[in-house]
Amino acid sequence: MKGGDEMYCMISVNQVKPGKLEALTKFLEKDFVPLLKKSPGFRGAYAVAGPKGEYTGFMLWNSRSEAEAYAKSPGRKKLLEAAAEFYEGTMKPQYGEVIIAATA
Repeated sequence: MKGGDEMYCMISVNQVKPGKLEALTKFLEKDFVPLLKKSPGFRGAYAVAGPKGEYTGFMLWNSRSEAEAYAKSPGRKKLLEAAAEFYEGTMKPQYGEVIIAATA
């Protein structure tokens, strides 16, 4: 992004088990959001429920190093283990530099 305003994004796409979306939403709000808000460099997060039961999470960070520190944190690993009951398969996050951002 121009002007040295670096931003980094972690994206994860998962398939939610049938009937688990509401429970997953409550779990994310209760457990993941507080951890994110305490994490250095955290800028924002979005969770999107797709039409076929897929869930996509977008988490924004000031820098790659801060995103990677969060990704390796013991708190995140513990929460991912607890969240496994909501997902089918294994989460495979992707990471990348945000090259353009726009808000209203």
